[in-house]
Amino acid sequence: MGSHTAQGTPIRILLVEDDSHIGRIIELSLPELGIPYEFVSAISAEDGLEQWRRKPFDVLLTDYNLRGMNGLQLVEELRRQGFRVPTLLVTAYDSSEVRREVRNLHIDAYLPKPFFMDDLVDAVRRLLPSSTTREVNGKQNDHRGGGFASAPMS
Repeated sequence: MGSHTAQGTPIRILLVEDDSHIGRIIELSLPELGIPYEFVSAISAEDGLEQWRRKPFDVLLTDYNLRGMNGLQLVEELRRQGFRVPTLLVTAYDSSEVRREVRNLHIDAYLPKPFFMDDLVDAVRRLLPSSTTREVNGKQNDHRGGGFASAPMS
């Protein structure tokens, strides 16, 4: 399978989720991506930033409601540090205000809880770097979608 980043290394995915049960379920669903990846989880935005300082990631999955700074503040801080990474924000607190903030920050994908794991995997697949492909039935298929939101952004 030709499914590495341009540097030939597995895709690095950071999950920031303070509910360890949800985090574990997400972790167990990611092999469905069908690509080599390195998965790191953090239980807070602050922990996520520390993980990021050690070695940046290719994709960010973050919950909105976290202890300390929230997922949107995490994205803002990463951008202040010069990082613009494909991001999926998940939340149990879906509201027009959160959606407006997501739009204003140009977050790539948004998924309200509860969601099906297949929807999460599809959303992550669309966030993968454009050089990431997966061999399906002997053909290389590009799984990158354009900017999108899993839920309507109205």
